[in-house]
Amino acid sequence: MKLGIRFKLITSLTGIIFVPAILMSISGVREKHTDPIEGAIGINFMFLIGFLAVAFVLCAYLLARVITKRILLPLKELNAAAEQIMNGNLDVEIRNRYHDEMGRFSSAFDVMRARLKESLDQQAAYERSRNELIANISHDLRTPITSIRGYVEGLQDGIARDEQKVTKYLAVIKNKTDLLDRLIEDLFQFSQLESGQLVMDIRELDSREFLEAMIAPFEMEFHDAAVVLTVERPFPSRPIQVDSDRMAQVFENIIENAKKYAGNPAEITISTRDEADWIRIVIRDNGIGISEEDTPYLFERFYRGEKSRSRAFGGAGLGLAICKRIVEEHGGHIGVQSKPGAGAEFYLTLPVVKED
Repeated sequence: MKLGIRFKLITSLTGIIFVPAILMSISGVREKHTDPIEGAIGINFMFLIGFLAVAFVLCAYLLARVITKRILLPLKELNAAAEQIMNGNLDVEIRNRYHDEMGRFSSAFDVMRARLKESLDQQAAYERSRNELIANISHDLRTPITSIRGYVEGLQDGIARDEQKVTKYLAVIKNKTDLLDRLIEDLFQFSQLESGQLVMDIRELDSREFLEAMIAPFEMEFHDAAVVLTVERPFPSRPIQVDSDRMAQVFENIIENAKKYAGNPAEITISTRDEADWIRIVIRDNGIGISEEDTPYLFERFYRGEKSRSRAFGGAGLGLAICKRIVEEHGGHIGVQSKPGAGAEFYLTLPVVKED
């Protein structure tokens, strides 16, 4: 028998037994006392006792209802929820919302359930990403290796008979080995960033000199290319602390992405703004853009969104994750604003050195 039912049954039986006993006692008092005054006093006393007994039974019954509603039923719900969680169902919700100790305990239990579910969902998502990463890396490694093997076998078999063809084969082999090198370097750098072992050579520089050094090589590279690169000058001149080599990697990644996925004709615009405590750098392209579903996750490790753009974001989904970590190591922020068909706008901010 359930605890709440047993509790109510006990109080009811107490009343059933106790009240008749009082009535029998009153009857006995009437027979025992022949003196009317003594009999009346005894009867009144017994009626008082009876009234108190009835009041006690009523209070006990009401108390049983309160305890059942506020304690026993919530405990029953918690027990059922615990069994559901034990069986792997984390969608069960605790409905007790009384503003008492039991209600607060139920709310805390429900918060714990929700956080456990969130943690397990994140773990499952990470595991899926990890498995996809392994598959992607296997594909990314296998593709250039297969290509290299084919061209090497072509050289060995004498397919490339003239010097021009040999030079072409060697150029392709070099290109594929460079691709492998970049992939391995991405994995190595990300591993160092995750473990905190990547050494940053941060020095104080003038932001104008720094930006000129970052952007000038791209202006030379795109001068004869089918890409219109617009750089809005002058750059702000403020003291900043940066690791030029690491930040060059960030610019390389973002600008190369913009180049690959810009429109036709391709247009890339680089602008900067002095925001008091920050230097803001914006790189815009007129390309295919990024879907709203992918935008919030672009900088997460191992994330590969829309396949048409996934190669641009680090191959194995690490390129932008590395950029994010590098910028954050500088105390800055990186983000993106984009809509499908409207291009993408990547921005990053670097903190200005405060003067004493």
